[in-house]
Amino acid sequence: MKQKINILINEEARKLGLYYGFWNWFFIFEKDLSDLNIKVNFFSSMNDKFFNADHLFLNSRSFPKINNRIDTNILKKLYLKNKNLYWFDMRDSAGTTQFEVLPFVKKYIKKQFYKDKKTYFKKLRGGRFYTDHYIKKYSLKDTEEYDQELLDNSHFSKLILGWNLGVAFFFDYINFSKLDYFFELIKFKYLNQKNFKMKLPFYQNWNDDNNKNDFFSLMNTNFYRISVGYQRTKLKEILRDFENKNKIVEGRLNKKKYYQVLRNSKVSVGAYGWGEVCYREFEATICGTAFMTADMSNIETWPNIYYDGETYLSYDLDFKNFNHKLETLINDVNLRKKLVNNSRDILKDCHSSIGKDYFLKKIQEIIN
Repeated sequence: MKQKINILINEEARKLGLYYGFWNWFFIFEKDLSDLNIKVNFFSSMNDKFFNADHLFLNSRSFPKINNRIDTNILKKLYLKNKNLYWFDMRDSAGTTQFEVLPFVKKYIKKQFYKDKKTYFKKLRGGRFYTDHYIKKYSLKDTEEYDQELLDNSHFSKLILGWNLGVAFFFDYINFSKLDYFFELIKFKYLNQKNFKMKLPFYQNWNDDNNKNDFFSLMNTNFYRISVGYQRTKLKEILRDFENKNKIVEGRLNKKKYYQVLRNSKVSVGAYGWGEVCYREFEATICGTAFMTADMSNIETWPNIYYDGETYLSYDLDFKNFNHKLETLINDVNLRKKLVNNSRDILKDCHSSIGKDYFLKKIQEIIN
């Protein structure tokens, strides 16, 4: 008899993101799950059919927050209907946790964790290791304190590393239009067609090197928490001062132009935002562009394209040696090629037997 997993989703139900994004493994490996006697269904609301399952996977974005905490009164009611609850923390940072749900769930799955789990037993200003650093070193003041539950050691065994957006496909806006996007969504939702023919393909990016932008860095810097936006604001100031470089650091681009410019850039320069892992690094890898971002050595995630000097170049929280590293990456085509090829190999593994094995074992680890 098959075990039934019902998954509660949120805005993905109305977009192609359900099919192309974080949850796409459930469609790609649907038959493999069936071979393990596992049946999966997605729900956009909590009706009677949703509760009729062996396991309920809860997307954290489907639940309201009160003062930055999940309203656990809702979870208490869910727990009375079905005690097999599994929490998927979809928040962006390894530091912004929702441990207040732990008494009500069997497992707590997150896209990224700090490698040193002791971090979760202490309070971080701003909820993240980097906001804590900037607040303390530069006397920054957010408009409100970040409030979060510390980890209770009795729930430690519930923590499970899941997977990040590196498993996702990105819609190919270079070769397809918004109308194509709409038809792809219709075919998926109503005709059950799953072919991923409109995903952004891997590009080789080494020809006409002299015509490329030296670096590309378009980032949102408008965060209501000063400590969260500090690194990006500082990075923009530094990049503006780079002279005699073809650079794009200002403005807004539609998706088609964004991918075209990214493909035509030697380096994509990023920074932490609401979290550490950013979709931009995966897009850069797919587009054949080497990337730099802040140091990721303390982050545990999968797929992991953050091996300094092997898949990307890092810089520290205070930008020491940043200029030298960026200059090196711009001028060293062999280094850029190595970084892209290595990170690309890791992403390609996501949808190979390696990714399938990781996913199937992870699902069994969660529900068993």
